[in-house]
Amino acid sequence: MKRILFYIYSYSAIMARLFPSSCFYMKLIMKAHRSAGVRFIGIPEYIDHDSYLDPSGGLTISQGVVISTKVIILTHDWSFLKKMKLKGKTYDESSYAMAFNSVEIGEESFVGAGSVILPGTKIGKYCIVGAGAVVKGVFEDYSVIVGSPARRIKDVRE
Repeated sequence: MKRILFYIYSYSAIMARLFPSSCFYMKLIMKAHRSAGVRFIGIPEYIDHDSYLDPSGGLTISQGVVISTKVIILTHDWSFLKKMKLKGKTYDESSYAMAFNSVEIGEESFVGAGSVILPGTKIGKYCIVGAGAVVKGVFEDYSVIVGSPARRIKDVRE
């Protein structure tokens, strides 16, 4: 049922974009993601309808955040379970729980087109994530984050 609501709100948001003066797009796109489990603190400035936000492990998006097109935000990672299986080890329910890790995006941050945010990432306030970056880890406020793997290259206040 959650997925159906997500698609109804998402397609409604896309249709709302057909009307230039429509202020409904962000309200509808937030409803879509909220119905899927994304937690919002305040109102983001913009989330592109063509981004993929995975809330299964916990996803928090703060006030004024911009998420560009083709951004992927993941809160789960099954790769280590596959590695365990390859080595002949067994895993149980606690191993499955370890596959989920939350993501937080601080207020007024910008996530560039095609970026991938991996589980366990915390992006501080007023950060800029460059297009195509693959981000994992904790980044302090005012960071400019670029590359694959992503690293902090400077402070936005400079």
